[in-house]
Amino acid sequence: MAASTDPSQKKMNSPQSYENREKEKALSAIHAHLDNLKSQRPTVQIAADKSERTCRTVAKIIGSAREVFTADGHAGLSLRKVAERAGIAVGNLTYHFPSKSALLDAVLREALADFVEAHLEQFEQDQDAPLDILLNVVEFYVRNARSEHQFFYQIWGYAGSNEEAKNTVRNLYLPIGRFVYYLVRAANPKLTDIEIRQATLQIFSLEEGYKLFIGMGPGDAAAIATAEEDIRALTKRIVMAQ
Repeated sequence: MAASTDPSQKKMNSPQSYENREKEKALSAIHAHLDNLKSQRPTVQIAADKSERTCRTVAKIIGSAREVFTADGHAGLSLRKVAERAGIAVGNLTYHFPSKSALLDAVLREALADFVEAHLEQFEQDQDAPLDILLNVVEFYVRNARSEHQFFYQIWGYAGSNEEAKNTVRNLYLPIGRFVYYLVRAANPKLTDIEIRQATLQIFSLEEGYKLFIGMGPGDAAAIATAEEDIRALTKRIVMAQ
């Protein structure tokens, strides 16, 4: 049978067309993934069909628990301490969060939802440029670390405390890892699955390392001062050179 000479068919089969289709598939997956994560915010789920007063109480408890967790870590966090910080009775707190682990899970999932909101901002600003979205996201990770590194220190400490905590934190990071995976895939559709996974791991290793050293300081170190610019350049090199 003679090969098709239809120009539109050739265009559909061109490498550029294939790359565009792969980008569209990846960006569609990112949209669906982020929308799903937004719906899982604890202050939305727990307070569903509740009064406005209850919604405010739940938000106050989670916010107070995050402050205690950031300052004192998982070992120093107690339900009584959080209740005092929130200005409510312990019984009121345990009505919504019957255990310390339930409260910590809500704190971490709420933090994930905050992170997702920030990801969406980057995504919507540069919807047609996956590489630019990815670079904006990793820059956000480093910029955010300048004020939030202590919170991430406590998350890592919590992960090391027991197997259940490690699984909780692993599950917390998985959705963000999936987000970066799809961005890498959209930025360079030529990559194989294993290459995308390798690039994603390398990017996460970089940004988590930056968080560590930004927190350790000193804050005026020349290398730390250029961290946002550096991680953009390194991420681009990882993704495009695979």
